[in-house]
Amino acid sequence: MTPFTHLFISKSRKVTFELSLILRDLVNVPLVSGYYYVNWKLKNATHTTGSTARIPIKDHQVTWNHPINTMVQLVVNKQQILGNCELKLEIYQKGGKEIGSLLINLSEYAGSGVTTERYLLQNCKFNSTIKLSLRLNIKADPVNNVITQFQNPPLSRQQIFKDIPTIVRQTSKSSPPPLIRRSESAMSLPKYCKINTTSQDPSPADLVEQLFAAKQLHITA
Repeated sequence: MTPFTHLFISKSRKVTFELSLILRDLVNVPLVSGYYYVNWKLKNATHTTGSTARIPIKDHQVTWNHPINTMVQLVVNKQQILGNCELKLEIYQKGGKEIGSLLINLSEYAGSGVTTERYLLQNCKFNSTIKLSLRLNIKADPVNNVITQFQNPPLSRQQIFKDIPTIVRQTSKSSPPPLIRRSESAMSLPKYCKINTTSQDPSPADLVEQLFAAKQLHITA
């Protein structure tokens, strides 16, 4: 829906939400230097664009903890389903090189309290992931003090990614390893993470370092 079309929607179908969002960190970046930042865009909001500070990478990770607080106006359709609230993130290395992007529908989390998830970046050569914490709360009608009823759109979980150390801990147990889609595997985990029963098993942190080391050798070769 374009901003122009939004003007012709009945006021009874427009709902105001308060968005609190934190852009936490970027991990699984097989680079050792440079400064990184995020540009963000959000439609139908009090603040529609912004950018984080330029933060140096450390141990293949960039931490921003950048807060975004704004009001967004969304539309509830005739089936009482909440319209899209699309947040677009573009991650760059200082100098203009794009690392990747992310597009998610915040309406899927409306009214669910504080949610923290890690997402696999799109258009990213490194399969890097970004962590977000968000809360989208509806505001009562200031005149009638009434809260509009709504339903969330279906949750799209294909981009949600579990941390690599969590996956490694799971594979070290006696239970079968979890299934990981090829598109979501950071660097073909089965190639590097073997399950051994000896007491010399490497720790999850050691395995992560091996992943980055192997990726770095592949890049420099």
